[in-house]
Amino acid sequence: MSWWHRIRRIISGGGRESASFVAALLGVLVLAGAALGQGISRTSVAVSDGLTWLGDDQRGEVVQINPGSGKPQTRLQISGPDSQLEIAQEDGRLIVLNRRTGEITVIDLATLLASGRRQAPPGATSKVLVSNGMVFVVDRATGTVHTADPLTLADVGQTWQAGQPLADAVVDERGVLWLVDHGGTLRSLDWSDDEERFEERSQRQVTGAGPRTVLVPHDQGVTLIGLDGGVVVRDGTGEDVASSTDRSDAEVIAAQSSPIDLVPASVPSSSVVVLVVGRDVLRVDVGAMGCPKPGRPAVFRDKVYVPCKGSGKVIILDRGGSRGGDDVRTSGGADPELVFDDGRLFVNVPGSSTGVLVDADGATRSLTIRSPELPVKDPDRSPPPSVPPPPPPNPNEPQRPPRNNGNGNGPTTEVSPPPTTPSPPPSAGGTAPAAPAGVTVRQKSRTASALVVTVSWTAAVSTDPIVGYTVAGSGSFSGGSVSAQSASTSAELSVPCAGSTFCSSGRLDVTVRASTASAAGAAGMAAFTVTPPPNTPPPNTPPPTTTTPPPPPPPPVTTTTPPPPPPPPPPSLPTAGAVVITGVSGGRTMPRRTVSMSPPADWASHNGRCEVVNRTQGYAVGIPCNATTTQIDVEEGSNSIVVRAYAATGAGQVDSAARNVLYTFDECGGKPGCIPRMAPAGVETAPMGAGGLGLLACAFLLRIGVRRGEEEK
Repeated sequence: MSWWHRIRRIISGGGRESASFVAALLGVLVLAGAALGQGISRTSVAVSDGLTWLGDDQRGEVVQINPGSGKPQTRLQISGPDSQLEIAQEDGRLIVLNRRTGEITVIDLATLLASGRRQAPPGATSKVLVSNGMVFVVDRATGTVHTADPLTLADVGQTWQAGQPLADAVVDERGVLWLVDHGGTLRSLDWSDDEERFEERSQRQVTGAGPRTVLVPHDQGVTLIGLDGGVVVRDGTGEDVASSTDRSDAEVIAAQSSPIDLVPASVPSSSVVVLVVGRDVLRVDVGAMGCPKPGRPAVFRDKVYVPCKGSGKVIILDRGGSRGGDDVRTSGGADPELVFDDGRLFVNVPGSSTGVLVDADGATRSLTIRSPELPVKDPDRSPPPSVPPPPPPNPNEPQRPPRNNGNGNGPTTEVSPPPTTPSPPPSAGGTAPAAPAGVTVRQKSRTASALVVTVSWTAAVSTDPIVGYTVAGSGSFSGGSVSAQSASTSAELSVPCAGSTFCSSGRLDVTVRASTASAAGAAGMAAFTVTPPPNTPPPNTPPPTTTTPPPPPPPPVTTTTPPPPPPPPPPSLPTAGAVVITGVSGGRTMPRRTVSMSPPADWASHNGRCEVVNRTQGYAVGIPCNATTTQIDVEEGSNSIVVRAYAATGAGQVDSAARNVLYTFDECGGKPGCIPRMAPAGVETAPMGAGGLGLLACAFLLRIGVRRGEEEK
């Protein structure tokens, strides 16, 4: 008998037998629903996209972004505001270099705590390279390379020295370190773990390479681009090439990595992007494409993405140097940066609330980077260790009877010791102090040779005794940095004035770091702007008294003080609050709406940037100021949509009249019989499971009743 005939026989049988079958079936379905609901929830977590870290220079933060949701997950405060952050991630660690201060921080991604710090020279001379679990700290000005412990950043083994400044240093995917010095010598180095030093693999002299030469690493080997000598060399790839091109003494910004057959580099001052395609060298005039100042390019999906500084966009080139796709528009006033991670290309705009994600198929979508409601975490402050509670007393433990000690003085009672409570675990050695708060800088004195400032702060919080403080200052003066040690909460820094204009208009970035006997803590930060010295006229020394009578006083000279120049005109902006949006089309349940616009004359002819902004959600879409239509995403509930115009100088902005749009999320898409939401996994599934078991029990009782009725017959 087939299974279908058995089921039909049960259903067509007695009422109680049919009811028992239906109850059992419902119970199985409910239990299966509860199990499947939990399985889907776990699967969605297990296969979720990887997370990417982006820098926020304006706030000194690094932000963890979930590409799947397009929203931020974690914010870490790495340094003070107005930073210049560069990020590298490998093997569960995040390494951040702040070029403004030269501070390098390593974050353990398992705990989101700082496990090590070290100081490097501020500015463009420092470079941090990460590969195969190794960290190399390069100082191009001194021509040295330090190998650092990836957890603590402490020096490991011998420091390599080139003997002269380095033009560039990179590491390929196999972990080989490549360097070129100002004299044009190209070297490759391997790190020996056994001997803890670098071993030279190769060395060659490249005629034409000089101080402005750059290197681009590949899976194996590098491409050298020396436009100062008009030379292009590929070395260590197995397909080595030597080519020539036009010479240029301008700054060259090369891609951080690329395939060997497509290598891009930008020359911002010439509005040119150089493409090394196979054995050919192409020079592409991107200024004609609306990109007068190209930034650091990147290769993605066999195309070259070029961020345009000051233009709010990224252009795309194909291998032949022609346009390879539509421009990627960005919002915010800062210059876009390109970040690779997990097979995706991120367009980050430091300080902006949104960015752009380019998926593997070339499609773009908006990301939310800044979320004020997401709390900022301090990587230097770990939660206090939890102390386990004492074990509960055992009520079944028998009491010992009193015993006589045999000395004839009567019975004595043996008092059992109280239950021992586990003591708190001792704090681990080397617990770093917190950052000193209230760092202030004030000028003490100034001479023609030096500027002296007084730095003061509040004592740092630390579980271990603090043995002293290290105060460091950096800026555009001779030497680049000064430091001092202090056992109190103040110190003086003397900054040299010779050889620079620092003592009349410079900026001094100051860090204060507390130290214990075993660890250095986080840095408290402050900045001091030097004001020009007052223009004091020389003292009027009276002439010596002589017997010659003084000449008659000259007639008074009438001087006319010219009026001060008029203030600069306000930035050119269109009329605020003007009606620019004429309508928003799309169904109430559509997450993307079409915005129709009819900009007035002053809006249509505006010479700055314009964008359509969802003020409720922080989304923005760049548009021409005379555009009449565009699309923007909305979220559930009410969304306020405006057109925003920015001044050409970046010194102001205005919004048009707002248009409110409602969006209702329809999970069923209007389909009849649709169940809107699946029961989520978690504690809510417990009642479902209990209901299923109850129905199975009911079916079992009904079945017993049916059998008893049959026996009585």
